[in-house]
Parts: sequence; C-alpha cells; structure tokens
Amino acid sequence: MLRALLSLFGCAKPPAALKERNYKPEADDTKPDQQTVFELAYSLLKAKTEALLTNDQALLSQEYNSLQDCDVLETVDAAEHTNNAGKNRYVNVLPFDYNRVKISGEDGQDYINASLVQSGPNEAPSWCYIAAQGPLASTVDDFWRMVYENNCSTLIMLTRTVENNHIKCADYFNQRPGETARFGAYRVTTTDVQDVSPDITKRTLQLSLSTTQEVHEVTHYHYHRWPDFGVPESTEPIRRLVRILWQSRSSNSPETTVVHCSAGIGRTGTLMAIDVILRRLWAMAEQTAPSGPAEVSAAVDLPAVVHSLRRQRKGMVQTLEQYYFCYEAVLQEMQESSGQGSRVSAHGNSGNGRLDVH
Repeated sequence: MLRALLSLFGCAKPPAALKERNYKPEADDTKPDQQTVFELAYSLLKAKTEALLTNDQALLSQEYNSLQDCDVLETVDAAEHTNNAGKNRYVNVLPFDYNRVKISGEDGQDYINASLVQSGPNEAPSWCYIAAQGPLASTVDDFWRMVYENNCSTLIMLTRTVENNHIKCADYFNQRPGETARFGAYRVTTTDVQDVSPDITKRTLQLSLSTTQEVHEVTHYHYHRWPDFGVPESTEPIRRLVRILWQSRSSNSPETTVVHCSAGIGRTGTLMAIDVILRRLWAMAEQTAPSGPAEVSAAVDLPAVVHSLRRQRKGMVQTLEQYYFCYEAVLQEMQESSGQGSRVSAHGNSGNGRLDVH
C-alpha cells in the first residue's frame, strides 16, 4: 500500500489544477459525503513525509538528490558577457538566456540577474514570478527599472541586507514612511509601514520616473527572519504570507510577483514551491466537482514543482532542509485547514526537533 502511495509522487509534470479564488472555501452541503481536498492532501502528505524520514532519511535524500538529474544545461551567455559579469552577486548563480528578464537599455545594456519563472501554458491556476538576486549597490536602478517596466505591484524580500557580517542585498528602499530615495532615474517613496507579524513587514512604496508624473504603487513584503541557507523555526509566517498573496491576486490573469533573497534561488525557490502547491490545493477546493486522490497527489508533487522551477532558474530550493521545509509547510497548512489531530511541529512530524540533515 505504501509503495503504491509513493508511486503517485513521481517527477511528473504539474497538473492542470483549476479555477482560482478564495483560499478557504465555504461549506457546500450539496457535495457528496467524501474526504475534502484538504483531508486528502493531509493524509497523502503525512504518509509521504513519514516514509521520507525512515531509515535515516534515506528516501528524503534520494528524492532530493534525484532532482540533480532533472537539471538542464541552458546557455548563460548574457550573464557571462564582459559587460555584465560585474552585475552578478555570485558567479555561479546566473539566469538562463532563454528566460532572463530584459530591461531597456542602449548598446545591449539590457541585462539584470533575474529570471522569468512561470507555469506551463495549460496549467491552472497559472503563476508567474520574477526570481531575482538581491540587487547590488550598482544595480539598484536596474532593479527598479525591471519592476517598473514589468508593471510588478508585489515584491517579496526574503533576506536581510547584512547576514553573518556579509552584505546580502543593497538598500533599495527607505525603512520609514515619508522618506524618498533616488536611484538613477527612479524615485522610491515609502508611504506606509505595517507589521504583518514579528517576522514580516509590509510597506507601500510609490515608484516613479523622475521625468514623468506617473506613479506606480508597489506592495513590499519583507520576511526578515529567514536564515540564509536554513529554514525558519516555524512554517506559520511563510504560510501567512502565501495566504495573503493568494487573497490579493486577481483571478483573471496571473500577476508577475518579484521574489528575491540574496542569490535568488534558495529561499526564493522555497517560497515559490510552497506557493504553487498551496494555490493548487486552494483552487481545487473551490471546484464544484470533487477531486480524487490521484488529482490531489499530483497537485502536491513537490519533486515535479522543484523540477519545473529548476528548468527556469538553476539551483532553486538550494538545500535538503529547505526542500523538506516545503513538505512541512504544506502539510501543516492542510492539517490546520482540515482540523486533523494535534498540530504538526516544524522540522519533524513528531515534534521531536529539527530535521537531521546530513
């Protein structure tokens, strides 16, 4: 039975999940007596994660390492060009040529270290992100040009500017309301600051070109307690942020959301993987027709999601601990949504401590 269950979690393509709407549907008395999407997802994920952690986490390591076989060898010529090499924070984290984000500029100066990462043409609900490195002091104006030219109204920052005495990201906005910063041709004014939680600060930023009167408003979420290469002590803040993103999105078309940490692959890829899977499940829960185990198991196929992300930006979800954190976050959200048992603790389903990563 367990072998049959685990076979549902292959490195398959993501499913065509369904219409997007509110993240927690109202009760529908017209549906037949059956397990809800949340209950099915919780049951499948609980069995999967328990299996992954047996035998000294052998299956977990095997599953994560198998994703290396999914890596693609795409060209990165623009990133390695002499004119652009200094615009990369890390020499081994480079956007592929085929899906790199291009900004306006003369004489081929259209490069920024950022990748367009999006769902397949037939996937619903569709999703679209720009995965970017934390801007350098010399590329902050390029970063804001990217946001402006792609009409991005949501920006997620998953790093602090300095971590472990190393600069991880340049200051590209002012912390306090009422302050304006200038970066090249762009003005960025902080108009509002709110604490979503002790871990996340929400800011409203007004972005404008100095040559025009047009103002573009950006909602900026800064998750400032996520350690580099590691994972948070609790999945609750990241799940809260993903719920906020879900509720704020339009159902008509996918909005391009900018997500960055320092390199733009570890914490960035982890948030994206969690967001994609939860959005699928919330959308499925809104369907009139019931979803069966096969559909739900396809929706929570983490290897397929990470594979899709890595085809578009190499190294997404950078560590084994981050990979398992994706499972934890989705499992805990499904547990709370379905009212299943006692709360699962992060870093191990039994609540006995952190995931023992080798």
